[in-house]
Amino acid sequence: MSSLMYVKMLFAGTGIVGLGFYLYKNTVPTEEEVVSKFSPEVRQKYYQEKKFQDASEHDNKLYELIQSNAQSSRPAWMISETNEPACVIRERDRANWSAKALNKAQMAAQNRMIEERDRLRQIEKEDEKSKRWYHVW
Repeated sequence: MSSLMYVKMLFAGTGIVGLGFYLYKNTVPTEEEVVSKFSPEVRQKYYQEKKFQDASEHDNKLYELIQSNAQSSRPAWMISETNEPACVIRERDRANWSAKALNKAQMAAQNRMIEERDRLRQIEKEDEKSKRWYHVW
């Protein structure tokens, strides 16, 4: 093969890779763009989940448990004193967090329902006051 063929292949390969990089940069949305297109409920859930994942306190505790486990004779996946794998501990914490968030949402919904009920009762009382004591039929 001639060296001209290698130069053509080099340019063609560079062009294909360059086109792929250009299309990737201009067509793939950023994380902020994707999140901005979510509905408000999904966006709120996304931020709550991200906040949970970014919680460094739990990760620091997990890291300390792993460090203490490194000096012991227990298997690597047994990181707690109760001999539970790390995934079980993480899922239990996630379930507790989800239950708390669910309870807050349920309480907020109940409070809205109570406020609406009170508002409707107030309207009924006002209507009763405005009625006349006699009815003309």
